[in-house]
Amino acid sequence: MATIKEVARRANVSIATVSYVLNGTGAVSPETRQAVREAAAALDYRPSYRGRALQARRSMTIGLVLSFAQRVADPSFGELLGGITTGAARAGYHVLLATAPDESAAAELGPQLVQTGWADGLVLLDVQLDDPRIAAARRQGVPYICMGKPGDASPFVALDAVAGMLETMAHLIVRGHSRIGLIQPPLECALAADLDSGYREALDEAGIPFEPALIVEGGASEADGYAAMEDLLSLPKRPTAVIAGASTLAFGAVHALHDQRLIPGRDIALISFEDTPVAAHTAPPLTAVRQPLHAWGEALAEGLIQLVGGGTWSSMLLPPQLIVRRSCGE
Repeated sequence: MATIKEVARRANVSIATVSYVLNGTGAVSPETRQAVREAAAALDYRPSYRGRALQARRSMTIGLVLSFAQRVADPSFGELLGGITTGAARAGYHVLLATAPDESAAAELGPQLVQTGWADGLVLLDVQLDDPRIAAARRQGVPYICMGKPGDASPFVALDAVAGMLETMAHLIVRGHSRIGLIQPPLECALAADLDSGYREALDEAGIPFEPALIVEGGASEADGYAAMEDLLSLPKRPTAVIAGASTLAFGAVHALHDQRLIPGRDIALISFEDTPVAAHTAPPLTAVRQPLHAWGEALAEGLIQLVGGGTWSSMLLPPQLIVRRSCGE
């Protein structure tokens, strides 16, 4: 088995730099960090987890806490979790997934995992603008990183939803749509504010008047998406295109259209702001915004490990990708 000295020699860096990269500590440039990782992979170097944990008095574990109703049934969660575990394993860390009965209990359980030595820090999934988990982590002095932009200066990795919405709106506007409905996720979600901002900016750039009635808060479930689409279809002048802020909302909207004998792509354009494997198999297949979930998870793990080691982390936005299918008439 290769030694840390051999990794340092191959990467042309010091042994201390290799240790910083693998432990997630210290200030190391992205280029150097990549060189060390490539050298470790080429040499199949595996650090001694037990020795490192004893030396640093760490559990070498990242903690995630979910409420029972949150995320586990979401088909995209597996890809995100895969990215987190990949990023963690690269630095010699494991991932601990814990559950709580509700969001309030989840906010308290996270810091407990760190204080009792089960985890070194927390990844907070799907943060809200005023998130009790952030307050609890700060109160207890626990390292954490947010998935999504929080309402404060907390470290985060988020989707560049404003850019994604601008691209999505442009896709519709160049096809002649000017009455575009938006089914929002819950307004307390950090994502909702960015979707609203991108929506309004795109209208302004195209010289299209903003109509408040075309934005409907849809909640989180398919039933919410169904009800929101019914509201949009009941307007005196209904939209010619609709953007749903989550895959569940989009699937509910599809059912509402079918029940009114309307076909997406023929009678009304429909885009989901979240791509899932199911989106490619609806009737017709849904145009959707693909989120880089695996890379997102890797970045969350990397950022948290840097913070756990006393380093710094520059919050980052990840680019989405519009996947064009037939629900807009293509």
